[in-house]
Amino acid sequence: MNLSESVAALLGRWTALEPDAATLVARLVALGLTIVVLVAAYRLLARLVERLAVVPLGVPLAAAHAQRVRTLAPLLTSVARWGLAFVGLVIVLGALGVDVRALLVSAGVLGVAVGLGAQTLVRDVIAGVFLLFEGLVAVGDEVQVGDHAGTVEAIGLRVTQLRLLDGALRVVPNGQLAEFTNRSRGWARATVDVMVPRDADLDRALAALRRAGEEWAAASGAALAPPETHGIMGWSGGDVQLRLMVKVDPSRRLEAEAALRRRVNDGLLRDLRQAPAG
Repeated sequence: MNLSESVAALLGRWTALEPDAATLVARLVALGLTIVVLVAAYRLLARLVERLAVVPLGVPLAAAHAQRVRTLAPLLTSVARWGLAFVGLVIVLGALGVDVRALLVSAGVLGVAVGLGAQTLVRDVIAGVFLLFEGLVAVGDEVQVGDHAGTVEAIGLRVTQLRLLDGALRVVPNGQLAEFTNRSRGWARATVDVMVPRDADLDRALAALRRAGEEWAAASGAALAPPETHGIMGWSGGDVQLRLMVKVDPSRRLEAEAALRRRVNDGLLRDLRQAPAG
């Protein structure tokens, strides 16, 4: 005897309802309880995901853990919502007398047909699963896909959303993320290229570059390694290209490059102006 039959038997004993009316009321009560339980389960799961995304103070790797949870949270809540909705639909149809087993078999056959006819969609979904659970990219990462670079705003099973530098939102199917560059993992290099005249004292220019990098590193404390200067990187017209590189945290790369350019501009121009002629 299932829940609705038990409730119908109790209503028949305690009330003067006809058996058919008692059965109908019992089914409505069972459906109402099912909906209440499913909604409560969904809200409980959503609160659990929100609590996992909270960053505890003083806990090592808490920020990385929270970033991963924020990436997976929309997917988990979406799967829970649709999964509970499907369970509720099956229970409701079963209570209404619909043959649920035949419906499930038909849904399986339909799923196979859709999978065969939508191979691109299946490829995108499979790629999205691997991206999410291998942790190759997360919400907030700065990535470059082809000629487009931006910040990851959302990762779904089918598409990934990038916010480009100009504010445009680019939607990339996960199947196209076979190759991409993630600039937010581990460390990054702030790189500043400088053009100086060919007849300038290159040793003096390189020393000025190195001194600008060391002064910035001492003032900001953001350098993860001593600044490096490289010799001639190329030529352009009558100028020589020199390069300064500093190892920094990925989140501070753009800020570091802007600050280094200011220091290099001031220090290098001053040194070149003070260089003896001839």
